[in-house]
Amino acid sequence: MTSTLEQASPRSTSYGLAAALPLALAGLIITAVLTVVVGVIGLIVGLVITGVAVVVRMRTFAAGIDAAIIGHLGATPADGPEAAGLRNLAEGLSATAGVPLPELLILDTPSVNLLVVGTDAEHAAIIATSGLLAQLSRVELEGAVARAFVQLRQGDVFSATMGIRLEAAPATRIFASMLGHRSNLEDPDRDVLLDRSAVMLTRYPPGLVGALGVCLRVGSMVSAGSPSLRRLWLVDPLTADADALTHRMEALRLL
Repeated sequence: MTSTLEQASPRSTSYGLAAALPLALAGLIITAVLTVVVGVIGLIVGLVITGVAVVVRMRTFAAGIDAAIIGHLGATPADGPEAAGLRNLAEGLSATAGVPLPELLILDTPSVNLLVVGTDAEHAAIIATSGLLAQLSRVELEGAVARAFVQLRQGDVFSATMGIRLEAAPATRIFASMLGHRSNLEDPDRDVLLDRSAVMLTRYPPGLVGALGVCLRVGSMVSAGSPSLRRLWLVDPLTADADALTHRMEALRLL
């Protein structure tokens, strides 16, 4: 099951195609009407316009989603001295995980949590709460950030981020399902598997165990915005599930 998580790839193409299909169907209907009314010229004009609209829709479907999420949360660049440790660890883990260095941001809240969003490997962000930076030791922070890089490497971050658009587009959601899009986000073992993969990067399970323990002790509740983002946080930001955190910590202690 771990290999399934690690080898999952983003399905941005299927999302873009799903978003374009309703437009294509509408264009074909209009083309048929133009053909009846105008003839061959109407057919040509209708097909050209439909083709251009489909291409534009596919290429722009994911544009701006990550920026909108960041703006909604009110996160700011992690360029201050308080984020020096985050920047340093992220640079090292980026090379270790083989993942491009994402944008690093801070969300001003005392809660201890961390979010990963992005539409592809080149447009991704790690958003750490100020509480996480203040409360975690260096090894604990390394464990939390390593988990973020594992999320980026295994790919369903991108699908979940683009899924924000699906919430307002039921037709696109239906077509994405028809095209075979599947996500690991609802796998009940996903958090444990991601945790284990993260400690394979750091080679130090107590680091992530400690980070989860701080989340449990201090609290990790954050306004997550869209429900689609819940599984992209280090800890579910909408529910204080102590049993789930304890289970994850015990699973790591067995390594």
